[in-house]
Amino acid sequence: MLIIDAHMHIEYEDPDLIYTMEIEAGVDRAIIWSIWNPSRESNDLTLKAYEKHPGFFIPFGHVRPSDPYWRMELKRIVEDLGWRGLKLHLGEFTVGHVQRISDLSYRYFRGVDVEALFEVVGEAQDYGLVVVVDVSGRYDIAEELVKQFKKRPIIIPHLGGDSRLLESFCKLARSYEHVYLDTSFIHVYRILSEAVVLAGADKLIWGSDGYWMHPLVEFTKIRVLKLKKEDEEKILGGNISKILEG
Repeated sequence: MLIIDAHMHIEYEDPDLIYTMEIEAGVDRAIIWSIWNPSRESNDLTLKAYEKHPGFFIPFGHVRPSDPYWRMELKRIVEDLGWRGLKLHLGEFTVGHVQRISDLSYRYFRGVDVEALFEVVGEAQDYGLVVVVDVSGRYDIAEELVKQFKKRPIIIPHLGGDSRLLESFCKLARSYEHVYLDTSFIHVYRILSEAVVLAGADKLIWGSDGYWMHPLVEFTKIRVLKLKKEDEEKILGGNISKILEG
């Protein structure tokens, strides 16, 4: 069984430390990205990690709309670096200021620039990128997003980001062929079991949300569900493998 961690961060950590964590968890490969930094800086951090372990890390890019050069950076991700995916976070699309990770606590009060988000996603899909969009529980934005952009897969992390809306996000994934949910940062493991029933194993992708969360802990949350072997294999690596090969 191929095990792929589909949600690993790097900011300024040592790539070797992250690699060691993944190996300890029995992970075969990991998708890695950096966010919450200027677009070029984020991608240079990801590139550094990839170059240290090119057979292990699968790099995804990042852009934020507050950087006036984000279109050039998106082009660099595809044409110069040859990466296959892009990570976006709704907290970096807040209105009227340069976004930082501290904005997570009050992003809703500042508003979300949905037009900018859709512009970035549209250009990313035109480039053929898989797009991972953390919608931070905003089902309304997620629903409109997946209706408008269907060229390439869209992955919504954290089962949508609001456990109260689990059924709605699972139904959304089940209703659209190109939509998937990742399982990262779900503290109550039984919610993962509910998601398997509501969305189906074909629509779920395992990710740890490391470096914040240890991959071994998050991996164990899947294993203790005692799923059917074929369902476990899909969630732990099979589904994301098909996406990356497509």
